[in-house]
Amino acid sequence: MNTSLEEINALLQKGRGLVVATIIDHHGSTPRTSGSKMIVFADGSISGTIGGGAVEGNVIKLATQLFGTQEALVIHYDLSDSDHTAGMDLICGGKIQILLEHVPASDANRELYRSAVEMIRSGHSFLWIARITSHDGRWRVERKIETEAELKPSGRAASSVQESAGVVNLVEPVSPADPVYIIGGGHVSKALALLTRQVGFRTLVFDDREEFANEQRFPGADEIHVCPGYENLFGAFMINRSSSIVIVTRGHHFDQQVLAQALRTEAGYIGMIGSRRKRETIFRQLAEEGFSASALEHIHCPIGISIDAETPEEIGVSVVAELIQHRAQRRQHG
Repeated sequence: MNTSLEEINALLQKGRGLVVATIIDHHGSTPRTSGSKMIVFADGSISGTIGGGAVEGNVIKLATQLFGTQEALVIHYDLSDSDHTAGMDLICGGKIQILLEHVPASDANRELYRSAVEMIRSGHSFLWIARITSHDGRWRVERKIETEAELKPSGRAASSVQESAGVVNLVEPVSPADPVYIIGGGHVSKALALLTRQVGFRTLVFDDREEFANEQRFPGADEIHVCPGYENLFGAFMINRSSSIVIVTRGHHFDQQVLAQALRTEAGYIGMIGSRRKRETIFRQLAEEGFSASALEHIHCPIGISIDAETPEEIGVSVVAELIQHRAQRRQHG
């Protein structure tokens, strides 16, 4: 969601209008779930996906037509209805409802999306509201931001659809991206940072050498920090349960030093690259420093899921898969 808003904002600021396809409701087995988005351009090219296949192709076709009408459209697909999906070769069996929303590069839209992105970048949560109405078969969408101060105490974990008196309100919660702190600027970090950005993590990279911690080496990273001696790494940051720390420095000494600092934070995920032998050695030394066995047993080392990874790129895939898994578990269980 955050990535979609940032991309839409960047396009609008350049004066480029677009159509956004959003799955606003789903039931049963569907390729993507509620909240999934795809940007459609006037030439039929896209960014993102709502599941691929024939349904997506049909949505793209309808979306390109909206550049002429500059309207919106709500469409339903029953993937179990052979009459409805004839010729689409679909066997999912679920139902989806999709909003197609023409977003011109107007002053009002540029200001609205700029405000949304600024709130994300400043660490604020909010609700992204779409008021959807229909009159004489013509759909209209009005967008607004409901700020964190206006949220109900319980909050909302997932997008929801509320219908009343012919008005549909799509309510999408937006929160700052979960941060991942990549400590070390070597080959694995370089491969990993590209992936964490692509899958929606706020990516911060640290190394004690300026030649390894720079924008040329880590294009697209949200923050890059040079930290001599890896001392006091996390003092300026708010590390909480949504934070992940990945330790991939160039040596055992630095790994142990950084791990000791990470254990003093509230990070929800801490992982360190290395063999089981390295883990046993460092864990024994940390235990002698006073760290409890229960604290150490939560460290992921060797890091990443087991896929027999060897190259930096393969290790990056392994690690980011584990990060995605833990992020999903945090969001599911709170």
